[in-house]
Amino acid sequence: AAPAPAPAVAPAADAAPAAPAGDVKATPVARRVAADKGVDLAAVSGTGLGGQVTKQDVLAYNAAGPGTAPTALPGDLAGEPSLVVRRAAADNNINLDEIAEGRPLSTLTKYDVLSAAASRAAGKPVRVEPAFPPPSAVAAAPAQPAAPATQPAAPAQPAAPAAPKPAASPAPGQLKPGEELVKLSRMRAAVARNTAQSLFSAPHVTTMWDVDMTAVLQHRAAHKKEFAAAGVNLTITAYFVESIVAGLRAVPAANASWTDEGVIIKRYYNVGMATALPMDQNGIGGLIVPVIKNAGELNLMGIARAVNELAERARKGDLKQEDLADGTFTLSNYGTSGSRFQTPIIVQPQVGILGVGAVEKRAVVVSNGHPLEPNMGDYLTFKPMTTLGFSYDHRVLDGATADAFCAAVKQKLESYAG
Repeated sequence: AAPAPAPAVAPAADAAPAAPAGDVKATPVARRVAADKGVDLAAVSGTGLGGQVTKQDVLAYNAAGPGTAPTALPGDLAGEPSLVVRRAAADNNINLDEIAEGRPLSTLTKYDVLSAAASRAAGKPVRVEPAFPPPSAVAAAPAQPAAPATQPAAPAQPAAPAAPKPAASPAPGQLKPGEELVKLSRMRAAVARNTAQSLFSAPHVTTMWDVDMTAVLQHRAAHKKEFAAAGVNLTITAYFVESIVAGLRAVPAANASWTDEGVIIKRYYNVGMATALPMDQNGIGGLIVPVIKNAGELNLMGIARAVNELAERARKGDLKQEDLADGTFTLSNYGTSGSRFQTPIIVQPQVGILGVGAVEKRAVVVSNGHPLEPNMGDYLTFKPMTTLGFSYDHRVLDGATADAFCAAVKQKLESYAG
């Protein structure tokens, strides 16, 4: 029988003429990403300086599809593969969209790319093979016809013991007794995407520093009523924000973002505050990062007022998109929930996040002589202490520069005098 004719293809509708991509204001990285993903820059609305199209604009447009306004939270780069994966794909001429098969590109690893390259070299389809083929695929495989018996058959060999089969996972939509599927909220899904993308694209290192909080607590006790009279609750968070600015002034590279062309140093200080939202009955909560804009231009009163206002609006759900945008550094005060140590994940495209543990009294050695030599004048005292956990992007900062930032923050806190 003759093969059936191919279905007719409807003619494409006439598209409105677009401005040439070369006439569009866009960053070099945005142009390369647009070329990689086949995005017409003329169709992308720019949010950068003077309407310039940024890399985030291209990614948001590509994820949403033509004609759809992007709705992702700031830093939502779930579809962006890591630099290692992009380089491996370029070296092996692998199409990442092809091997992802609908998965977020951020979930791809260098192994996936090399596996696809090996499959192509062996003449197989270029795709990432699952570790174990589904049982249905094995059962459906047609039996191969037996070869003609031209020679006497060899004596049968004892069958080798069958390899143990992996435990079958429940099919999608099937739950075991006692299990419940809790649908992801938009916020939970965004947090999951953004943290995974950050952790797998930026090499994280965390350095820990102990800080004596005596000076801060004494200053707060002396000025708390004064601030309250002005309608401001003076929290310890305000001191941390002010000290972060001091650290960023000392080490400008900590207030930056990474690009393939170089490091972009920010000369303004927009400090985000990671704010936990209430948990539901299952213990699933939310996380949002409102930003104190131009914190370097504010005194302690101004910072404390901004902390109060943003935290209250976050709890009420009244934050606007602009309240979450343009952060250059982030503070995570996990000590408010009792934690001493954590290793926070960087908010992309920033290069650092400072975590602060609980303030608690600890035994501290006070030395009147050399700090590392025995001395009869040494004694133990109890001081209010906290531990800073500074996670940084090792592409931009090294151990020495990260410690220089922490040293500046520590010096500001321990000698605080307003």
